Amino acid sequence: MRQLEAFTLGKKFAHPEANEDSLVVMPNRGYAVIDGVTDRNGTRYGGMLSGQFASRTVQRAVEQFLLAQGDRGKPDLQFQGGEHFVEYLGKAIYAGYVANNAAKAVEADWKLRGGCTIMAALIIGDRLEIVAVGDSGLRLNGTETLQVLKPLDDVTAILRREAWTYYANLGHSLADCDAFSAAFTWQGTRNQQPGTITSDPEIVDAIEFRALAACRQHLPSVPEQELLLLIHHGIAHGQGHFQNVTEPVLGYGGIDGFAVPSRFIETRSYPLADIDTIELFSDGYFRPGAEFGIAAWEAAFAEVEAEDLHKIGRYMSTKGTTDTQLTDDRSYLGVRLK
Repeated sequence: MRQLEAFTLGKKFAHPEANEDSLVVMPNRGYAVIDGVTDRNGTRYGGMLSGQFASRTVQRAVEQFLLAQGDRGKPDLQFQGGEHFVEYLGKAIYAGYVANNAAKAVEADWKLRGGCTIMAALIIGDRLEIVAVGDSGLRLNGTETLQVLKPLDDVTAILRREAWTYYANLGHSLADCDAFSAAFTWQGTRNQQPGTITSDPEIVDAIEFRALAACRQHLPSVPEQELLLLIHHGIAHGQGHFQNVTEPVLGYGGIDGFAVPSRFIETRSYPLADIDTIELFSDGYFRPGAEFGIAAWEAAFAEVEAEDLHKIGRYMSTKGTTDTQLTDDRSYLGVRLK
């Protein structure tokens, strides 16, 4: 290894310790970027919100896995392919539930589960083994990129955009547009708090109509019932119905302590001798850097913020940057081998 650059920053300005991203940095063994899923309801394990708990648990598990490579006394921890590796990480999270006396609760209610994505680059002998679940990304040799974005996020991002622009057109402040659109994105149109401006039936109907029309145009192959489930119930009440299930078109994978279908596990294998640079990043970066290194990636981040601060344009997202936080946690890990 000739050069290593690593950077991670939480989205909340006043609480950097709440960063749900984690890095694994083990030169000559492996690297990973892990992105914890934002907690839905304040659930905590080991003093951490569920997404941070999942992220830190997987971080430790990856480190232990990499340290065990080549140890004949630990045959179960030897690399046996992507599915085995992801199963091992899921078991680590489930063991954390058990340690917190929460196993039965999380089996019964998906809303209580912690979750995370991972992009791992494991050095196994003379090969680089890539294993990914979720939407964290990888760039090899500055040219080949792997990042599996989930169309499901486009539905809730469109819902947020339509709500944001609706209230903006009524003359509401930027802060109100941020708050009201977040309420729709998170809770869905059918779970708004009674008596609030976001529960007004006329407004709810208008935003539902606009969101569904835009989703139909953007995702014409997705069944309407799947679009409506997310529009009506949002991230907090609807998204979990799509995680780690293969039947819905909008199904997606996440490491949460339970089985991840093979459809959602991405693997690649390369001769290590062919690799010059490895770059791993979480989805807080909406655009890759022009070249290797933190400076280039931070420059790309600044350009995105300048163009689409609220994330309702080209970089449409389920969240936007506000006065109190950035759109998302972001992490970058770059390794130059030659």
